[in-house]
Amino acid sequence: MDDADRRILRALQKNPDLTMRELGEETGLSHTPCWRRLAKMKESGIVEERRFVVNPAAVGFEIVFFCQVRMKEHSREGLNAFEAAVKHIPAVNQCYTMTGDHDYILRVLARSVEDYEKTIKNSLMGLPNVAALHTSLTLREVKNSSSVPL
Repeated sequence: MDDADRRILRALQKNPDLTMRELGEETGLSHTPCWRRLAKMKESGIVEERRFVVNPAAVGFEIVFFCQVRMKEHSREGLNAFEAAVKHIPAVNQCYTMTGDHDYILRVLARSVEDYEKTIKNSLMGLPNVAALHTSLTLREVKNSSSVPL
């Protein structure tokens, strides 16, 4: 990856809706090299996808919780079963494995505290291999970015 690739990525992180012509103007390249470079970065896995981001609060998901999960046991089968099951819970929109006292952290969207309680009781507590859940309610979002510093 060279400086031209970085310019392309920086421009698209700021505005993923740029046309190839606009991207060329922004980066100092013509649209054909921009297109070729972007295609190559997609093929190599540098660029995964363009996303359409929905504001959760604007569609009724006013509350964000983080839920730390501790597992009963750490066998491959137990962890795989948990990961497969958590992928099917729509309210969980992010899941990461962790080091430290907890094994996973989940970002959970909810319309209300009652809605979150239902998610806990009906979905999260029933996940395979879960020993304990520790939940924190967010008060407000300070920063939320998927940009990579290039």
